[in-house]
Amino acid sequence: MAIKTRDECLERLKEAKPNVFMLGKKVDRVWDDPLFRSTLNLLGATRDFAFDSEYKHLSAVHSPLVDEPVRRLNLHLQTSKEDAIIKAKLTREVTSRRICAWCGSNVMSVLWAATYDTDQKYKTSYHERFAEYVKYIQKNDVDCCWGMMDPKGDRSLKSHQQKPLTDLRIVDRNKGGIVVKGAKVHTSFGPATQEILVVPCRSMTEEGRDFAVSFVVPIDTKGITFIARPAPAPKQPMDMEGAIGSAIGGVEAMTVFDDVFVPWERVFLCGEWDMCDRVPSYFASIHRQSKCACLAGHTDMLIGIIALTAQVNGLDMTVAHIRDKLTEMMMQAEVAYGCALGAAEAGYQHPSGVWVPDALIANSGLNYIRSQAGHHLAALHDIAGGIIVTMPTELDYKNPATKEYMDTYLHGSNDFTTEERLRVLSLAQEVGASRFTGYLLGWAVNAAGSPQTNEILVRAAYDLDKRIEIAKDWARITK
Repeated sequence: MAIKTRDECLERLKEAKPNVFMLGKKVDRVWDDPLFRSTLNLLGATRDFAFDSEYKHLSAVHSPLVDEPVRRLNLHLQTSKEDAIIKAKLTREVTSRRICAWCGSNVMSVLWAATYDTDQKYKTSYHERFAEYVKYIQKNDVDCCWGMMDPKGDRSLKSHQQKPLTDLRIVDRNKGGIVVKGAKVHTSFGPATQEILVVPCRSMTEEGRDFAVSFVVPIDTKGITFIARPAPAPKQPMDMEGAIGSAIGGVEAMTVFDDVFVPWERVFLCGEWDMCDRVPSYFASIHRQSKCACLAGHTDMLIGIIALTAQVNGLDMTVAHIRDKLTEMMMQAEVAYGCALGAAEAGYQHPSGVWVPDALIANSGLNYIRSQAGHHLAALHDIAGGIIVTMPTELDYKNPATKEYMDTYLHGSNDFTTEERLRVLSLAQEVGASRFTGYLLGWAVNAAGSPQTNEILVRAAYDLDKRIEIAKDWARITK
């Protein structure tokens, strides 16, 4: 079986020597650094689902490329409507429990289609190279991080106009390969993976042809430096506080490429500036279909936390405003999930074999559910009460001098002990009033592109002229 366990993955991680900095210090042993523990747990969970009796029929899928099972959400090429539907179902289930499904397989499908298009126009061999790479990572169950977003700097300028130049670019081409320089940001989990797969994040002009580049290299390639941000979790192990972040919080990173050499066999785009828009175009369909299901799962998790918070406070769904708020959130989750399914159903088969969901439905669904994120957190605060902002800490509860006071004055429903109530309120505090809250909002608002990109694509894809012609027919206007 190609799929490796989390322990096997951890052993393999010890072989890499990436150049990683965090909190002003160099990190030499990612695999046993406490600040990376939750990230390793998250990545390990993506493997656990493939062995879990309840989910392995969805998580593990046969790949015809290697004639072995692979992890659906991480390494599988989406080649059918059924693939896209199952991916949505699994994504919602995983994110409702684990926040992040780490859907790295989406970039595989995106680049599979984009390299095919490039070869068709330029008679290059990028698609053949990428196919060989996909076989390699599927056969060896390799974890790849995704380097897509450039720093961009002054957003009014294109990559080649920035001063100083910051976006990743080609600085040399030679017989053996290319040399690249610049940075990628939002490199989620990067230092805890094995390889970094780089793709363009926006369209280019001919003047920016050196910025038209896609490739993959091991994370410990000479010249690569990760400047990482800790996961949103308590700095010291806690029993009540930071339960989610401590278990599965993700390390983020800026990845610097300082004259990094990439051999030709691992280059998938090199100067074909007019093909850069293929990546964000397919991304807008494939990845945003996933995000509809992802944020439906986040909403499911919040519904459960809010409902349990109400219960420890002695309230339930019989209270009108609680019932109404939770019912509205339930319907919003189903709308987003329905868009994930609808986008899959209305999609099309790309000539390369990849199934591309409908971009109009995917972007509309994602824009809708992400616009509700603030309302969901407001509902949490409304139902939980101000206590989640002002409550004493876990350390105070464990202090004999103050524990008795807290047991008495912070008691809630008689169906729960004070400790149980504090555990639930701590969970509500983490998702609604902590550093993790900002991380959760970031996932909702900017992951998979900003809300503005959703709106731009919907305006471009929607057939407004057709609707106007129908209106003209009814108004009996013939011109």
